[in-house]
Amino acid sequence: MPLAPEQYLKINQAIFSLANAYNSRMLKDEEQIQSGLQLSDRSVLMVMRELAPLNSRQLAEAMDINPGTISLYVQRLVERGLVERERDQQDRRNWWLHLTIEGINAADETVAGTVLYTQDFLSMLDDAEQRQLHDLLQRVAHGLGHEWQ
Repeated sequence: MPLAPEQYLKINQAIFSLANAYNSRMLKDEEQIQSGLQLSDRSVLMVMRELAPLNSRQLAEAMDINPGTISLYVQRLVERGLVERERDQQDRRNWWLHLTIEGINAADETVAGTVLYTQDFLSMLDDAEQRQLHDLLQRVAHGLGHEWQ
């Protein structure tokens, strides 16, 4: 039997609240670190850590973000020396994006912090519940058209 509309609304509210709490916590942690990186910067770094080299169009598709917005994020990271652009020798209109050494270090720092933070906020769940949550989130992400490990 499907859930009642009120139950779907509660799920939506819980997801929104969780996303908002996650974002607030990340902003608070960032203030303590004082690296000046925004959550969007760290997201781009983590995706590039996994997929680079890639171009802006591929990055926008991977992150499901408007190409114009990705261009702003990439430009900010280029200016900070975390990302570099390299012109494609076969297609001079295309630019490949790479992480610099500083970018790799910032991405690794982001991943390590993300793992610790996620372990912390999931600590109220036992191992089986954490695995179940992972599996459920994978299924929901797949239903939204996203694939992740």
